Amino acid sequence: MKPPADSDSFRSDDGRVEVVFDLERLPESPETRSKLVLEAAVAALDAEHNGGPDHLTVMVTGDERLRELNKVFKGEDEVTDVLSFASENEDGWPRLEVSDMPELDRLGDIAISLPQVERQAVENGRSPERELAMITVHGVLHLLGYDHAGPDQEKIMFGKTDAVLAGIFGD
Repeated sequence: MKPPADSDSFRSDDGRVEVVFDLERLPESPETRSKLVLEAAVAALDAEHNGGPDHLTVMVTGDERLRELNKVFKGEDEVTDVLSFASENEDGWPRLEVSDMPELDRLGDIAISLPQVERQAVENGRSPERELAMITVHGVLHLLGYDHAGPDQEKIMFGKTDAVLAGIFGD
């Protein structure tokens, strides 16, 4: 994990994943949260990436930013936990432009609402760390083309998520 100078961002050692904090107030130990997000994103890439672009940025932000992005790009005026913006997509979603990571080999961007993740952790009886890792893996899988629109797709996507999380948390 290499934070760029004068920045609230962190990069994986291999340079494929960057985590950017876009919050008014950073969470306690942003390095710990960044390390977890980096680990989850890299683990998902390692498990499921089969060629092509493999660089991404994860923006950890607040409810208002996710609500705004959700409204603009999905037409849903509500807070959500994660949005994935593939570099090559049919919906015309843009890059989040929170990173100076080059376009070459760019898979896309993920935006995560940290407050929403923390609320969901309580609701789902999981630790905030596990919920954050799960949401990160979920976002990466979306960038890799997985979806959960139907029961069969959901079973595949959530099975892959569980397998990656088991590797991270030693389940």
